[in-house]
Amino acid sequence: SLDQILRLRGASMSGRHRNLLPDNLPQLQNLIKRDPTLYEEEFLQQYRHYQAQLEIFQLKPSENHKPLTEVVVFLCQVTQCYPQHLANFPDELIELLRRHGRVLDPELRMTLCRGLIMIRNRGLLPPIRLLELFFELFRCQDKLLRKTLFLHIVTDIKNINTRHRDNKLNTQLQNFMYTMLRDSYHVAAKMSLDVLTELYKKNVWRDAKTVNVLSTACLSSVTKVMVGAVKFFLGADEEEDESSDSEDEDKPTAKELVFRDKVNKKTVKRKKKLERAMTVLKKQKKKKKQPVASSFSALHLLHDPQDFAEKLFKHLEKSKERFEVKLMILNLISRLIGVHKLFLFNFYPFIQRFLQPHQREVTKLLAYTAQACHDLVPPEVVEPALMAVVNNFVTERNSSDVMAVGLNAAREMCARCPLIIKEDLLRDLAQYKSHRSKNVIMAARSLIQLYRDIHPDLLHKKDRVCCAYCVMAY
Repeated sequence: SLDQILRLRGASMSGRHRNLLPDNLPQLQNLIKRDPTLYEEEFLQQYRHYQAQLEIFQLKPSENHKPLTEVVVFLCQVTQCYPQHLANFPDELIELLRRHGRVLDPELRMTLCRGLIMIRNRGLLPPIRLLELFFELFRCQDKLLRKTLFLHIVTDIKNINTRHRDNKLNTQLQNFMYTMLRDSYHVAAKMSLDVLTELYKKNVWRDAKTVNVLSTACLSSVTKVMVGAVKFFLGADEEEDESSDSEDEDKPTAKELVFRDKVNKKTVKRKKKLERAMTVLKKQKKKKKQPVASSFSALHLLHDPQDFAEKLFKHLEKSKERFEVKLMILNLISRLIGVHKLFLFNFYPFIQRFLQPHQREVTKLLAYTAQACHDLVPPEVVEPALMAVVNNFVTERNSSDVMAVGLNAAREMCARCPLIIKEDLLRDLAQYKSHRSKNVIMAARSLIQLYRDIHPDLLHKKDRVCCAYCVMAY
C-alpha cells in the first residue's frame, strides 16, 4: 500500500541521514541538544574518535591536528548533554594545556582555551583550576591568546563576586597572583599586574590585600611591571579614564536635541530617534549622579607605608632607569611622605641636587619637594632644600618667570612646614612685592599673606596687617 511505501522510504532516508551524521558535526550537535538520548550512539562514536585522535596527538604535540580541533569543539558544545560520559573531559583538556601549552599550535591552543571558557560559563567547571591555568598560560608567546584570557579572568572574577563575595576563592587567587608578579617571564608578570589593577578599578578587589600585593610590584626589576604598579598608585590610569569621559561631553545635550527636532521636518522616524537619544542621556545622568563605591586612595590601604617608602627610596638610589621613570618614583615617594607624614630624611638632600632652573621637568621636581614637606619633619632637615630653591631661583640673574616659580615653590613648602624659614629670609623675600614684574609681585604677596595668617611676627610691621580688623586681632 501507499502507507507502507512511504514508511519504507522514510526509514531509508533516516538511515541515510544517520550515516551522514558522523561527517557533519555541527548538525549532529544540533540534534543532540534537542534529544540527547536518541543520538547517544553517534555521540559515543565521536567520543571514541576523540580518544584515538588524542593518542595520535601525544606523539607530536607541536603539530596542528585539525581532526582533534573539530572533535574538541563538538564535545565542548555537548558537555552538558552527557555529564556522565564527559565528567573527566575538562580535566583532560586542562592537563593537555598544562603539559604542552607552550609548544601547541596557536590555533589548537586557542580552541582548547575557548572550549574550557564555554564549559566554565555553563557552570560545569570550578573557577580556581581554570583561572590558575590561564595565569600560567600568560607565559605563552601569543598576544591574541593573552588578550582572550585576560578578558575572561576579569569577567569571571567580577561575575563570581557580583552577588556575594567569595572570600575563599579571592584569597586563593590573590596568593597565586603574588607568585605570578615575581614570574621570570616579564610578560606574564605584567598581565597579572593588569588583572589586579583592572579588578581594583571595577571595585571587585578593592581591599588592603590587593593594594599590598601591588606594592610589591613597585620594587620589581622589570621596568614595565614597576612602571605599571607606580602608575596605579599615582592614579595615572584614573586620569586616563577621566579624559575618556571628557570625550562624551562633545555629544549633544537635551536642549540641542529638542532644538533640532523643532527645526527639522517632523517625521515618525525622527521622533523615535529623538526618544532613543533622550533615553540614553537620562541613563548617563543617572550614572553620573550615582556615588562612587569607594573613592578611598590606594595609598591609605598600605600596611606599612614607612617601610614601603624606604624600600622605594633604596630602589631609586640604585636605579639606572630613564629620567621619566625616576620622576614617577620620586612622585610616589613624596606623595607617601605627605599623605602619611613619614620621616625619610635622606629624600630631601637627594632631590635638592635637581633643583636648578635649567633642570628638565624642574617644575615637577619643585612640586614633589613641596609635597614631601609636612609639619612633623624637623625644620633643619627641610631648610637646606628651601635655601636651594631660594638661591637658585629667586635671584636677579634669572628671568621674572623663574623667580615667580621659585617664590611659589617656597610658599608651598612654608605652607606645609611653616618653621623652615628664618625671619631674615622671609623679610628679604617679602621685598619682592615691589618688583617690576607682576608675576613676582603676586608670588611675594601670596607669601606675605600666608605668614599674616600663621606667623605674623616674622614679617615687618608694615607687612603684618592690611586693615583695622587685623590690628584689633593682634
